[in-house]
Amino acid sequence: MAARFDDAGPATGATWHARALAVMPDGIAGYSQLRKPAPLYLARAAGARVFDVEGRGYLDYMLGAGPLVLGHRHPAVVAAIEAALARAVPNVGVTTDQVELAELLCEHVPSLQQVRFLPTGTEAVQAAIRVARRATGRKLIAKFEGAYHGQSENVMVSVAAPAAVRGSDTAPNQVPYHCALPDEIRDLTLVLPFNDLATTAQLLERHAAEIAVVLVEPMLGFAGAIPATPEFLRGLRELTSRLGIVLVFDEVITGFRLATGGGQAHYGVTPDLCVLGKAIGGGMPLAAFGGRRDLMEWVATQRHPDDYVFQSGTFSAFPMSVAAGLACLRTLLAESTVEYTNEIGSRVREGLGRLFAERRIAAQVTGLGSLFHVHFTRAPVHSARAAEDADHALIAKLHERLLARGVYFYSGRLGFLSAAHTGDDIGYTLDAMAACVDRMLADGEFEHLRT
Repeated sequence: MAARFDDAGPATGATWHARALAVMPDGIAGYSQLRKPAPLYLARAAGARVFDVEGRGYLDYMLGAGPLVLGHRHPAVVAAIEAALARAVPNVGVTTDQVELAELLCEHVPSLQQVRFLPTGTEAVQAAIRVARRATGRKLIAKFEGAYHGQSENVMVSVAAPAAVRGSDTAPNQVPYHCALPDEIRDLTLVLPFNDLATTAQLLERHAAEIAVVLVEPMLGFAGAIPATPEFLRGLRELTSRLGIVLVFDEVITGFRLATGGGQAHYGVTPDLCVLGKAIGGGMPLAAFGGRRDLMEWVATQRHPDDYVFQSGTFSAFPMSVAAGLACLRTLLAESTVEYTNEIGSRVREGLGRLFAERRIAAQVTGLGSLFHVHFTRAPVHSARAAEDADHALIAKLHERLLARGVYFYSGRLGFLSAAHTGDDIGYTLDAMAACVDRMLADGEFEHLRT
């Protein structure tokens, strides 16, 4: 039986952490909440800020791991959720919001002719894989080193690229990501090198008769906001078309961030299918997959009564999530949010670049649109391997120091911007970053990276 804390005293972060450790591994619900020495225990949020249980406020660059493109508690999203709750349509009932959100996605995302909703990106990726396998009659999945496509076993492969086990540049190993994968599952996933078109072409052509689908993020998110080169994505599109492989863009992070139509609109490269999440739910749990009509019709029982691809779920198109997503996207379009957040994203990346250049510290600033990250390394970062070889301890330490100055990052990971962030917020953040870097510089922590 778990210990009780009825007499635990004031509700401090330390108190809550002790309670959490008694009933949850690491005291958290998921690894995005993990911080050392303890997570930040939040009480409320508004705009670009979150507030902990002790009343301290923080500028938020985590934004729920990305979904909150309008910021916290946007009035339009709150009103939509409250209205959906008042209507009390059951979670398996079809709402008009569901149809209108599907129409809006198909209008603005180039690859979408039809779409289906699901609760999470993990499920949406798996639905896309099942459709691709049925359409092609092939079994293998191909994904890129450093890409995170959810928690299903078949994609929990080479999410990171540790030097000791990753294999050669031209033949990446299939490395399970913090889990024990049966060989039979691991061997159904081919690992490709991101931004290396020549090697990718060799591997795809060698296995073309077996590959059903290639999954790619237009910008590697989990690995550290690493954009694809335009030539790489164009070449990948040509390759997969020629080899009869279904090309799937995972735009859970990049959708409605790099451009209104996501990474595919930004790069002008249209996949066969795409997966969306985060922003399309307005902060509520919602994802979608969709694409070419002939592929999506494999999900339709009317077109394929005997051999359709099953896709369903108790909370697919959950009414409050759909209402929040519709309000979020309508507001985003009406207020030119993508253009604004892309503008301040450029300001952040340029400011960070100047900060490290002025201090003669080798650092690579990556990202696109409203996304950014810093890699402490001398080498340019165009792949998961270059990102993996950077000094991860330094970026984690910098984020810890920033927290003490009221700036909250996804510890050691990329930063997200929202419409609620102001120019003053960006100025404060860059100043706080400079102060933290200067303290670390004085302590000798950047000596191995001086230029």
